[in-house]
Amino acid sequence: MPTETTADTPAVTITKFDKALHDRSAFSCGFVPIDNFLKSSLSDQIKTGMITASIATAGDDPAVLGFYTLGAMAVRANLGAKKWQRAGIPDIPVIYIRSVAVHGTSQGMGLGTALLVDAMKRCLEITDQMGAAAITLDVLHDNHFDRRWKFYADLGFQPLEDPGNPHRVFIPMADVRVSLG
Repeated sequence: MPTETTADTPAVTITKFDKALHDRSAFSCGFVPIDNFLKSSLSDQIKTGMITASIATAGDDPAVLGFYTLGAMAVRANLGAKKWQRAGIPDIPVIYIRSVAVHGTSQGMGLGTALLVDAMKRCLEITDQMGAAAITLDVLHDNHFDRRWKFYADLGFQPLEDPGNPHRVFIPMADVRVSLG
C-alpha cells in the first residue's frame, strides 16, 4: 500500500513479512520490548502460526520502517459490545493486533495511521473468510500512553472494559466496514 510521497522520499510499501527481504537490524521504535520482538521473536511466532506480520519499507531499501502483527483471539462475551452478551455464547472471536510500531525516524509522519488502516483492511478480508466480531489491541503503557490512547480513540477504538486488562481496546468490525467501506 503506497503512501503519500514527495520528490525526495520514495513511496512506502506495506507487504507480508519476508525474512530474506526485510532488514530488521536497525529498527528502533523507542520501546525496547517491541524492538526485541521484531528482531528476535517475530520469525518464530510466524513459523508456529501464532501471528502474521506486515512490514513497511521505502522504495528498494529493505530497512523496516514499521510493522504490525495480527493473530486470532477470543474475548469474553460479557466484555465489549452489549450485543455480544446477547449472542448466547461465552467467547467472541476477534482479530488481535499484537503490535503496531514505527521506526523513530518515521514517527509523526502518518506511517502509524497507514499501518493501522492497512491492518484494518486486512482484518476485513479475514472476517469475510472466517468471521470475527471486532479488532482488539492493547495500548502500551509507558511515557507515551496518553498519546497512544488518543491515537486509537481517534480511529474509533473504545475500551473493552476488561478488568484484567484496562488497556485493551476494540473496534467492532461493523464500524471498520463503515469507515473503510
